[in-house]
Amino acid sequence: MRANVLLLSSVLVVGLMAGACRNGRGPGTGATGDAGSDAGKTNSGEDGGGGTPDADGGGTVSGCDVARQRGCDAGALCLRGLQEGGGQGNRCFPGGCDLVAQDCPSGSKCTYVRQGDVTARRCVPDGTVAEGGACASTATPSGDFYDTCKAGLYCTDQKAPGGGTVFTCQKFCYGSEQCTAPRDCIEVLRFTGSDELPRVCGEAGPKCDPLAQGCASPRGCYPSPGSGPVCATAGTAEDGAPCTYSNDCRPGSACVKDGAALTCRRLCRAPSGEPGCASGHCEPLLGSTGVGACVP
Repeated sequence: MRANVLLLSSVLVVGLMAGACRNGRGPGTGATGDAGSDAGKTNSGEDGGGGTPDADGGGTVSGCDVARQRGCDAGALCLRGLQEGGGQGNRCFPGGCDLVAQDCPSGSKCTYVRQGDVTARRCVPDGTVAEGGACASTATPSGDFYDTCKAGLYCTDQKAPGGGTVFTCQKFCYGSEQCTAPRDCIEVLRFTGSDELPRVCGEAGPKCDPLAQGCASPRGCYPSPGSGPVCATAGTAEDGAPCTYSNDCRPGSACVKDGAALTCRRLCRAPSGEPGCASGHCEPLLGSTGVGACVP
């Protein structure tokens, strides 16, 4: 299967210093891959999309909260997912087991299992490989494919320091609290035959200056108090458009809580300086020294 670095932190929105929310690293998607036939494949964001906007330019927002696992009926998980009309959004996915809570019977694990062209969350026998260990896929006589990682982990590919690819077990997460710093909940997995886009812990992206930008296309620089400003795949939502993640927005903007809504707002130098605001005023961002957002 393939994974891509994409989430600007587990909190997913940039918060204003004055009574707003916290912020995060934005999402992306990669090429569809197999969940098992070749363990896992990770692109580390090289070709990821970022919190894909809807047709109106804004990311889709539903009533469920991935980081806190709220807003879904009992027996359903809140995950980032593909929408029927295109794009991505937070969705309640019924059935299956819990990837983080690992609520399968003793000796089993909750993971993604592929059979044919369908991949789903299921309880299967536990694996033996610990977090960070080298992993592979295994096949059963009945045609199930799943990895050799222990419960709570998934086998994804990582770029080796000397080049090439290694397959290692990484931890499922809903938010940064499930990851060990400096790792954060920033990699999203995508599977054949599934609309679910779960996350695993990963390394933060390249550092950058959100006011100067400077990230190589198709990435933009977005503020993130958890890991500092990072390069992430850039979105296309214009200033004032609704959003879910900071990199739903165009480079030079971020997703901020604007009243009760999440909205793309241009970044500015706080408390003053260039770039400034063409309208409104520059409100400092929580956890981002010298960086603010232009608000009415």
